[in-house]
Amino acid sequence: MNIYDVVKLAWKQLTQRRLRTILTILAVAVGVMVIIALSSHARGIYVSFIANFERLGPTTIIVSSTGTRLLSDVDVYRVSELPGVSIVIPMRTLSGNVEGLNVRATVVGVRASELKELLGGDVNLLKGNPLTDTPIPIALIGYNIAHDQSSSSEVVDVGQTIAVRVGTRTYIFSVVGILNYYGSSFLLSSPDDSIYIPLDYFRRVSGVQGYSVVIVKASDVNVVSDVADNIRMLLGARARVTTVQSVVNTFTNILNQMNLLLVSIASTSFIAAGLGTFNIMMVSVLERVREIGLLKALGMSDTTVLLLYLIQGLLIGLIGGLSGFGLGIVLSQALTHIFSLTIGPRSPGPGPQANPFTSYTPVLDPQYTLIAVVLSLTTTAVASIYPSWRASKLSPVEALRYE
Repeated sequence: MNIYDVVKLAWKQLTQRRLRTILTILAVAVGVMVIIALSSHARGIYVSFIANFERLGPTTIIVSSTGTRLLSDVDVYRVSELPGVSIVIPMRTLSGNVEGLNVRATVVGVRASELKELLGGDVNLLKGNPLTDTPIPIALIGYNIAHDQSSSSEVVDVGQTIAVRVGTRTYIFSVVGILNYYGSSFLLSSPDDSIYIPLDYFRRVSGVQGYSVVIVKASDVNVVSDVADNIRMLLGARARVTTVQSVVNTFTNILNQMNLLLVSIASTSFIAAGLGTFNIMMVSVLERVREIGLLKALGMSDTTVLLLYLIQGLLIGLIGGLSGFGLGIVLSQALTHIFSLTIGPRSPGPGPQANPFTSYTPVLDPQYTLIAVVLSLTTTAVASIYPSWRASKLSPVEALRYE
């Protein structure tokens, strides 16, 4: 009896008890489905996170002032003179409310020539003109400020003025340009929720000459750690120094641990799948004792009988794995929709969600997909070993006498 005939017979025996087989396959599929859905969301978050930080670049170091004391021009100059430093971008940031729009915004004072480096590439304008270093109250505003959050309608246009209340003071700016949608940012304020104004003008009207944030670009990715250490030694406790690469590494480690925990929890469903497969295989063997005896009497070897029932278990695992794969993709998309309704609304922009926990698209993780399918096959194969062995050891004479 060749392998094709054995597989055909195994499939025929499974389809004779369709409901029982389908329920067992579903038990296997659930485990695969949950693993794929959870891992695809974790992978989607990771890809979105890395994409945001790629705008800043792996050589970026963020130096933030601590306490109430801001970084001075002397500090900026001393940092720029450190070995391995390529670019230094001083900024001043304040949070406030845009009056009349009920929108929170971050006012960022930055030199126009350095805005390109801050945004990680070209200044992507939706309309209007780029920011210029002029001593007048002009502003380049983010997408979410110019558009209503509940729709795609534009509420602020180029040439209009906006008033931003910061503490007890109100700043009025003339809008010269509107940025296109950028998406979320995890370290710096999101460009979509920011108002960029000339740095020198910001310092003059605020009456404060210091900087709250200084972006430092190292000349090479290999010297980032050395440059960061030198900045820490130079500024001491007055500044918090964070490298983009360290944040990425920390986030990656945390996400991997969370992903492993979630997948481990989801994998417990394979215990139920294994017990279900063991049950159906034992019942199948007991129901077919006389049939097994007849097959052995006609010349089927013990090995072929063993293989027959092992193949049945593997078929359950294979079909369950493939079904779980499809269901996992569907569930991951459904979870995206659920998260968008419960965690945060969709941004009116052309990009993904505005909320950092929903601003991603699920991405299928090949590693965990393979793990899920292998687990389904392994679980059903292991659960089928004893029933298959028991079937192969049946005596033809005793089997034919079995009632």
